[in-house]
This record gives sequence, structure tokens and C-alpha cells, in this order.
Amino acid sequence: MSKFFNRNKPRNNIISNHQIKFDTLRIIGSDKTALGIMSTKKAMNLAKAENLDLVLVVENATPPVAKIIELNKYRYEQQKNEKEMAKKARASRIEVKEVKFKPNICEHDLFIKLKRAQDFLDSGAKVKITIQMRGRENSNSNVVFSHFKESIDSFLENFKYDSPLMLNGNRITGVLYKDG
Repeated sequence: MSKFFNRNKPRNNIISNHQIKFDTLRIIGSDKTALGIMSTKKAMNLAKAENLDLVLVVENATPPVAKIIELNKYRYEQQKNEKEMAKKARASRIEVKEVKFKPNICEHDLFIKLKRAQDFLDSGAKVKITIQMRGRENSNSNVVFSHFKESIDSFLENFKYDSPLMLNGNRITGVLYKDG
């Protein structure tokens, strides 16, 4: 049984009807109008008269806010809002694209990769530049660093450094983003 029951999953507990333990509540009617502050029993009677449920919306308010609404409809609205918030969070996230280079890259290939980096910048993504050096290439790291910095500054347009090109071990890395 324990392999099917997940205790770590947060439950979406909606307090409704007889589960409400407060004496007085601020009530919102089924037509979304404020009905005022009243006792829980009186609110329950109003909800029963309309064949709806009394759902606790804001527990931490003083007095707590409850709404007269169909419970399944309220659950559906909650799920819909959660999906919408997740969608907005995904849309606002900025992508980071990576372009990798080797120090002995020929000039034409360098410009093709820089053109691809420019396309990424124009689409609104951040671009991580990585230059991987091996063996003897590490001995000329300062020359490689200055060559790539000069190439990037001359070829790419409308960008700023989020983190400038820096030598980290056998790699030179930096992050660019679109300026304006």
C-alpha cells in the first residue's frame, strides 16, 4: 500500500461546509456580491437554500472570508488558476543558449557560430559563450582570450555582457544578453 500512497505530495485541502470551525465569517454570495459578516450557521443556511456549498476562501483574514459556490466549480477554478500561473512562469523564463568554440577554429566557422549566437540574441535568449582548450592550447590562453573577445565585440551587435568572458581553468566562459 505504501508504494501507491505518496505522503510528500501536497494536498489541496479545501475547507467547506461543516469543516469550517470559525464562529463568524465574511460571506461572498453566489453572484460575487458581498453579503457582509454573519455567523457560520446563518451562512450555511443561505448556502443550503441555494443548493450550493460554503467554501472557506481566505482563512487568515479577520474575519475569515467564505464564498457560497459549488465545491466542484471552486476546485476547477483553483486548478485552472494554478495552470495559468505555471504557464505564465514558463513564458517569463529566459532561455540560455550555449555556443561552444575550440581555440583552433577557422575564421569562417567562427563567424558562422557567431551569426548563430546573434540569432539567439535577437530571439531574446541569453547566450553562453564557451571556449574549450586542451593540452598545449592552454599555454596560449591569453592570446585565445584576446582573439575571441575581439571577434565577439566586432561581429555581434546590440549586446551586453551579463558575465564577462573569464578564464576558468581550461575554459573561457561568458554570458551575453540583448541590449535594448
